[in-house]
Amino acid sequence: MATDTSHPQQRHAHIWFKMIIGSLFGFGFFMIPFQWNGELTILISLLQATISAPVKGSLPMVIVVLMALSAGGSLLGTLTGGAGMNRYFKSIFVTTWVSLAFRLAAAVLSILVYWKVGPEAIWNDYTGQIIVVELMPSLLVIFLLATTLLPLLLDFGGVEFIGVYLQPLFKTMFRLPGRASVLTATSWIGSGTNGIIAANLDYKKGLYSAREVSILCLGFGTISMPAVFIYTTSIGGLDVGTFLYFFFTLFVVGVVTTMVIARVPPLSLKSDEYYMGKKDPMLDAPEDATQTKWQKAAAIAYEKAEKAPGLPKILKNGVLTTFDLYMTVFPLIVVIGILALVATEFTPVFQYIAVPVEPLLNAIGLPEAQDAAPAFLVGFADLLLPFLAAEGIESQLTKFVICITGTVTVICMSETGAILLKSAIPVRFVDLLLVFLLKTVVAVPIALVMGRLYGLS
Repeated sequence: MATDTSHPQQRHAHIWFKMIIGSLFGFGFFMIPFQWNGELTILISLLQATISAPVKGSLPMVIVVLMALSAGGSLLGTLTGGAGMNRYFKSIFVTTWVSLAFRLAAAVLSILVYWKVGPEAIWNDYTGQIIVVELMPSLLVIFLLATTLLPLLLDFGGVEFIGVYLQPLFKTMFRLPGRASVLTATSWIGSGTNGIIAANLDYKKGLYSAREVSILCLGFGTISMPAVFIYTTSIGGLDVGTFLYFFFTLFVVGVVTTMVIARVPPLSLKSDEYYMGKKDPMLDAPEDATQTKWQKAAAIAYEKAEKAPGLPKILKNGVLTTFDLYMTVFPLIVVIGILALVATEFTPVFQYIAVPVEPLLNAIGLPEAQDAAPAFLVGFADLLLPFLAAEGIESQLTKFVICITGTVTVICMSETGAILLKSAIPVRFVDLLLVFLLKTVVAVPIALVMGRLYGLS
């Protein structure tokens, strides 16, 4: 009986097809900017806006329902030990007393904000409304799209292929493996939230050590490209004509700040251990000295694509992961975000903290130093605050420095910070604070010098 040799060849072609098509779709969704209605955007942001537009008015109510479901399910699950729940729901709703307190608080706060009852400090336009009505509805859709579509970017070999070529550069500059280059672009072009979600998934797969994933998230987490333009020009009041130079400066400052935080504490002290001690075997695969770089990249990408899940599994995992994030991460963002904004708007805490900053800004010659000082610290609470602070500044140079620093140091507790603390990525609150301050110290003088070189005043 003759042996059928066509099947292995067909399978080989199928895997190559899956690798190429899957990776192209992934890059297309997350990384390729294009003009749409006169604005620069990427496909996932356009999808998010398109999906949200028809139901925009209903999404805040969806947030309230999700927070109530998280609180009610967690209260029942924690008190009963998950009786009657399957393993998936137990992993979500059987939690610690601290997490339960956050989820109950999130439900209460979201109800107060939505119906505008209770203390006005909780629900006014500059605190609770920003979180529940503006921020959370956009995250609601972007989390679903990101967790569902990220496997196209991460699991079909494209990351590994590019990583082979960028390995020397990333290792030298950032102490990171080359495959981190694609997640870097995902964070810078897409958003820091997308980058953190992707990095957390890869960390759990054993593709990054604790130190590497910490540098990756805290070094490159930033605002999405379309949002940067809106925040700096529409909110911060930066002259639209300076935006291309602004983006070039942002790239320079981002590279330098990441090179610095990768080499000093607290991130330099992070462990080189992998998640639960499980390192992906592919990372230790012996190199074939006879292979060209192209052959090596193709072989690694092929092996990754061979293990990639099919579309039904991608969709199922995306929905399950998204629901998990809604129940566990969203309450943290709601509580931390609202309380941080209340502290910013109704207490002098940030004004007091900014007192030692003003003399330093005066010393380096930043115009309107007194008014600008709080802007360099309030970003730790929420990403919008530096840009809102820049709105009241007259100097284009000072606006430029505030917007650069506010963009590149985005480790805000209302969003990325809360997501990081809830993820498997081994960073603590003190790590976030120290890295935020370190990036600010490095970013401000560089942005000031580059702003002056451009002729801003």
